Amino acid sequence: MRFEIGGGMDLIEETVRQFLSDKAKVLDVESTRLHSGYQAVDLFRHRILLESEGRQEYSSVITKMANGIERRVMKRLLDQGANVPFNRAGNLDSDHRVLLCIQDVDYKTNYQNLDIGMLQHKEMQALAYIHNRNRGLQEELSWLPRVSRTYIETIIHGVWRPAWEEAKHNERFVETFGTYISEIDAVSGKIVDELEAVWKDETTHTLIHNDLNPGNVLVHNNDDVMFIDWEEARYGSLFLDIPMRFDRSQAGEYREVLASLGWELPADTFGQSYRAASWYLGLRYMTWSLGAWLRDPGTEAGLRRYLDMVVV
Repeated sequence: MRFEIGGGMDLIEETVRQFLSDKAKVLDVESTRLHSGYQAVDLFRHRILLESEGRQEYSSVITKMANGIERRVMKRLLDQGANVPFNRAGNLDSDHRVLLCIQDVDYKTNYQNLDIGMLQHKEMQALAYIHNRNRGLQEELSWLPRVSRTYIETIIHGVWRPAWEEAKHNERFVETFGTYISEIDAVSGKIVDELEAVWKDETTHTLIHNDLNPGNVLVHNNDDVMFIDWEEARYGSLFLDIPMRFDRSQAGEYREVLASLGWELPADTFGQSYRAASWYLGLRYMTWSLGAWLRDPGTEAGLRRYLDMVVV
């Protein structure tokens, strides 16, 4: 497919020279439009034939029309040496969507042959580095949106609740998941108040990804992880990231990793904050799954995972 977004080829060539080889010449680019998911706009994968010093080889990059938050966060984290793809954008200042070129993290990854334990450990270290490196920087990160009560209420009452009420009127849903309904109704009635203590606790504030679903944590070359898609990034409590990646026992390990970096979080409040954040994230992320399950029963495992985050 021909890549038609204005300035796209120039940006690809600049990215190649900056991160792959300053001597490389782009001989050919084969572009494929990718499924955009919920956020991504004009998402393409580009298979690039390069020539450098008489040798030819293929590489791959991704381009997307990214918002200003993602472009600035990706550049910041790359400069900090965090586990994000290499990336380049022509404009970091505009709040409008601008073309971003990033490393194609997992195009060589064999997902059938992964050392899960090793990768989970590396992910824990990598996320803790990002959280610790950017904690307490409210003024420096003043351009990031804040988590607020209004934001939480919009997610729960404006996004989740309509999907939940519709699902409860579906006989097949009630038959399959009826045992969850009363407890989730009870949690949903108090979650905004329960979570207020979490998002207001400035001692836990840092740069957060705020959308750490499995599709946004990729394996690179089978031996490392990278975090992608920072469109929803916020300045807020790190607890709004943790439950999406680590269960209760793993969260304790994560607390220890943070402590090894010099960030001590009190044990007596850690569990309470984790629980409230888990409730909220379970509700938030089941929203899509509620509709998907009614169309595709194969998504049941994903929906059940989010239901369990609320009731377990």
